[in-house]
Amino acid sequence: MDAASLNLTTKVLGYGRFLFVELEPGTLDSAAVERIEHAAAELENAHFVDGHPDAEAMQRGRFQFLRHEPDRFRQGDIDDPGVASSSAAIRLEGDLEAPLAAFEQQARAVIEPLGGVVHVRGGVRKDRSYTSHAMSQFAYAHALAPASGADHRIGVYLPQRKTPEWWAMDFMRRESLFLPRYDDDGRMVAEGHARATTEGIPHLVRRLYHHADGYGLDHGYDFTGYFEFAEARADVFDAVMQRLRDRRQNPEWNYVREGPEWWGRRVGSAGEAFE
Repeated sequence: MDAASLNLTTKVLGYGRFLFVELEPGTLDSAAVERIEHAAAELENAHFVDGHPDAEAMQRGRFQFLRHEPDRFRQGDIDDPGVASSSAAIRLEGDLEAPLAAFEQQARAVIEPLGGVVHVRGGVRKDRSYTSHAMSQFAYAHALAPASGADHRIGVYLPQRKTPEWWAMDFMRRESLFLPRYDDDGRMVAEGHARATTEGIPHLVRRLYHHADGYGLDHGYDFTGYFEFAEARADVFDAVMQRLRDRRQNPEWNYVREGPEWWGRRVGSAGEAFE
């Protein structure tokens, strides 16, 4: 299904790409590491940047190396062995797709001859579809700004699909499931998605990508979430996800099927990611 038929925004603002890499630790020698670093030379290394990226950096493209934290991995509902078996990832973002695709091609040229496998996931960044002015003030006016890897050491990849029943709903019903529900006496009986995430707004940086080809497809993910936060705020992320997954308090999750929750440690170089 396409965005317009679902009353969702159609304007593409940018691109996000995740290169999940299966490779035996220690396989990359110094020459291979140097080639990956050289491929990234024209992109901005987000690991060393505080605050929101500027327009010039988003035009060039940005990257972040992530080393897997397997103790925090969560399988999810959807089996995705390519992600599950990857020991490192490279996150890419930008306003243009071409610089990201060029880096991917060069990274593959280094990794694949050494027996590694690169699994690509990602999507496109879009305008918000379910955000009134009041909701924008609630959810984004006080949102945590991005920070360097020295401050926000953890990055979490978490994709999802919505069920066919979700996409078959009238758009107003879908939108209503993001909001709290109240009984006839005004008592809140379900938090909904928005309230469930309140604790995370000042502590978690969130990016959301949409499937480039539409929604409700039999391949890929409808939405890909990516989060960054300080290591001390890992409990906040867990608490937010626990509340979202509470289907009594958040009925929306009856229609959500999660992919793998892949935790990575943000590092500044390819050598650290693949050591």
